Parts: sequence; C-alpha cells; structure tokens
Amino acid sequence: MSEKQAEQKQARPDTVLLEEDNERHTLVLEVVKNGLECRLSVTPKSKSGQLEKDEVMELLADQGITQGLVDNQIRAMCRNLSKGKTASSFLVAEGKEPKPGPDGYLELFVKAAAETPDYHEDEEGNIDFRTLNFFTNVFPEQEIGIIRPPEYGDPGYTVTGETLPPLLGKPLKLTVGSGAQLKEDGKTVISEIEGRVLFDGKTVSVTEEYIVPGDVDLSVGNIDFRGFVEVRGDVLDDFDIHSGRGIQIKGNVGICEISSAGDIAMGGMAGQGRGRIVCGGTLVTTYLNDVTVECDGDVFVKNEIRNARVYASGIVSLPNGNIFGGETYGLGGIEVKNAGAASGIKTHLYAGIDYTQIKLAQQRDEAQLEFVEINDQLALLSQLLKQNKMLSADDKKKVIELSARMDEINQLKEELEEKIARARVLAKKKANGKINIKGRIGEGVILHIGDTTEEIKIERQSAVSIIENRKDKGFHFLSLTPLSTSAEELEKEIEEDEEDEDVPAEWGQ
Repeated sequence: MSEKQAEQKQARPDTVLLEEDNERHTLVLEVVKNGLECRLSVTPKSKSGQLEKDEVMELLADQGITQGLVDNQIRAMCRNLSKGKTASSFLVAEGKEPKPGPDGYLELFVKAAAETPDYHEDEEGNIDFRTLNFFTNVFPEQEIGIIRPPEYGDPGYTVTGETLPPLLGKPLKLTVGSGAQLKEDGKTVISEIEGRVLFDGKTVSVTEEYIVPGDVDLSVGNIDFRGFVEVRGDVLDDFDIHSGRGIQIKGNVGICEISSAGDIAMGGMAGQGRGRIVCGGTLVTTYLNDVTVECDGDVFVKNEIRNARVYASGIVSLPNGNIFGGETYGLGGIEVKNAGAASGIKTHLYAGIDYTQIKLAQQRDEAQLEFVEINDQLALLSQLLKQNKMLSADDKKKVIELSARMDEINQLKEELEEKIARARVLAKKKANGKINIKGRIGEGVILHIGDTTEEIKIERQSAVSIIENRKDKGFHFLSLTPLSTSAEELEKEIEEDEEDEDVPAEWGQ
C-alpha cells in the first residue's frame, strides 16, 4: 500500500460545523464520512423558521462548503420546511471519492489456451473455419508475458474542496507454475519447455499436453501443437493433427492427416486414398485402410493393412493380422499372419529396402530435370546475345530469375545428396531383408527383397521365413524364425551348412 493510501485510510472524525437554536429553528450542519458528505438538519419553530434556497447556499458558503452541492436535495429540504415539516439530515453537498487505477496484470505476448477461436484470413480474404487457433505454440526460453504494475486512478475531493489523492490499483499476485519461469528482473515470464500457455488470471504455466475430451470436429478444429496430443474420441474427416511429441487417439480417424515427430497410437484409419500418417517414432494402430503411412520407426497393426501404402524405416508387424493389396515397405523386415487378397489384387511386400532413399533419389532426379530445363532456356537466351541481338526487358528479367532458381536447385541437390548419404548409413544398420508369413501367402503377392522380385503364383499355407537367395537368385523359404533373427544371420547359417554339405531342408521340400 502506498503512503498516500495509508493516510487516506485514517478516518476523519465527523465534524459539526454549525449549530443554531433560536426562535426560528433548530439547525445542525455537519460534515461526515471523511469529508465526503455534508448534511443539514432543520426543525422549524415558527413560520419564519423556513429557509429559502439562497439562504442555504449562503450558509454553506460561510462554512466553506463549496464542492459538490446537491441542488435537488437542497430544493427538497426547502419544500419540507415551507410546509412546517422537519428536514432531517438532508445531503446538501457530496464530495468525490478517489478512484483506484487499473490493477497490475500479466500482459501475454502469446495466445493462451482459450475457448474462443481466432480465425485467420489469408491474402485472398479466405478464412479456414477448420483452423481455430485456440493457442500459440511456445519454445524454451521464449518470453511469454510481462507483469505490468498497477496504476493510479482519479483524484477525489471533499465538500470543502480539499483534493484527495488518487489510489493505486492492486499489484498482481502471480503464481508461476510448471513449465514457466520468472526472470531475474522479477517481471518477465519465460517458457521452460515447448508447449502451450495456460493462464487463469492468477497462475501462468506451460503444458506439454493437449487433451481433447471428445471428438475432433468443428468445435475443436485442426490441431497444430508442439507437445503431446491426446484425443479421447474420434477424428472426423478433414481435420488434421500435427504434434511435436506424440499423438494418442482412442477412437478412429477419417480422411485426415496425422503427423508427429514422436510416437502415434490410434484406433485405426480409413483414408479413402487421401488419409495420411507421418510418424517420427513408432506407430501402433488397429487397421490401415487405403492410407499412406511414412514412419521413421516400427509399425504395429493389430488387424489389417488393406490397399494402403506403408513405408516404414523399422519393422512392419502384424503377427495376427493381414495385408491385402497396396505396397508395404519394412526396412527392418515384415511379419504378417496372412498376405494377399483372395480377389487377386496385387500385394507388394518390400523387406530390407529403404523407401527413404528411393524418395530422396526421386526428389534429386526431379531437381536435376528442372536444372537441365532451365539450363536449356538460358542457353537459348545466350545464343541471342552471340547473334548480337538485344535482350528485351522481359528476357533480362527472365535471365535473372532463372539464374537464381539454378542456384536454389544446386543447393537443394547438395542437401538431398547429404540426406541420401545419411539415410544410406542408417539403412545399413537397420536393413533386414526378411519376410515372416505365419499363416498363408496368397496368389498375387509380389515379394521384393534386396535385388530380387518374385510373384507368388500358387497360394501357400504354412509358417515360413523368406529371405533372398543371393547365390542362386530367387528366395529361400525357410522354417519360421523370429524377425529378430536377421536375414544376414540366416544366410550365414546356410553358407556354413553348404560348406558342410548339409544344407537344411527348405520350406515345402
């Protein structure tokens, strides 16, 4: 509390300014409520005891009452006296209490978790009503807000004209919760972690979790969060979730894009050719139907993969499930109970083959193709110069733009080559060209292991491990072994047995 406020809190005694008791009337004029009110009481003793307004005004002026005169009360009192009635404690002047200023508050530099959407309009004036922007993602060491001090309000005055100094608003008593920190200056709040800001007016914190208690629909909108996202319902069509630390969806997912740098666990997805999952960790799901999946880790599916495109840098495991149609890449190997659709739809299984390198090589080739096309265009323009022909302003502008684009492509090609080199090193450690079939492999399944591709022409029923036969080409169909037993280990065993002229019987022989 300020010194001024402390002084004002000291109560002023009520003061009787004037007392009269004569033949006309009995009169008491007093100042009460710390000088903020002046009250007049008059009891007439005769007809002459009444007071006119001018008399009251003169009386008040003589006693130093100059501020806040209440005209309607003075008139009402005079009317009472004219009727011979007693005027008891009429408020004839009223001061003004000083007002406290705005309280201290936390000025947020980011949008804290809110219940109201914040729609954004693009350059063309379009609004995406599926992106509600309920909060802002924050990063470690990011300033998220500053404590603003309280301010003084408006001064007041007494009925005698004395100025009452303004009052100071209340300082903010802020609690800094988990995930946030108050800097040494005592007023700046920073984030300690990646996440979103929570602020209830008293406590500020940063959380790494975003929990949706029901479905992701128009009331929730698209989610873009650097922390962990939990959805306790379904994700409806055309709503996307992007997370930095993992996603857990207890229900099913429609035609959506689900991506995370961490693990993803979900009920299942029916993507109708447009659904997409990008996972930086391990993917665990019940089913994948007509979905595109890119996963840096392992993919575990409980029931089935149907007409999907699955590209995993780890294993693809369905020990009790089925793969029907589509193409499935498992750099670390594939394990499935049944493979191949009865309808004869082709089912492609790729084991020990790194799709990441294939994709990066395609991007590099596309960049090289664009480079060649630009080079040809520049060559034509250069030919004009050799023929002593002046280039138009548009041609000169085109040369500058094409040259800049060539520089961009060269940089892109270098970056892609570096990524391919890193992917090659990683693939060498993780590659396992092995496919485990625990039940049935149907007609129309096309196996891709290493450099060998072969289509199954006749359905086979039995548990089998399939690896590449590098020596004689084709595949080895061996008795089932755990996927953790690598193709390289099995090859060595075969080589050792052949050296001992004791080749193990292959499956089906």
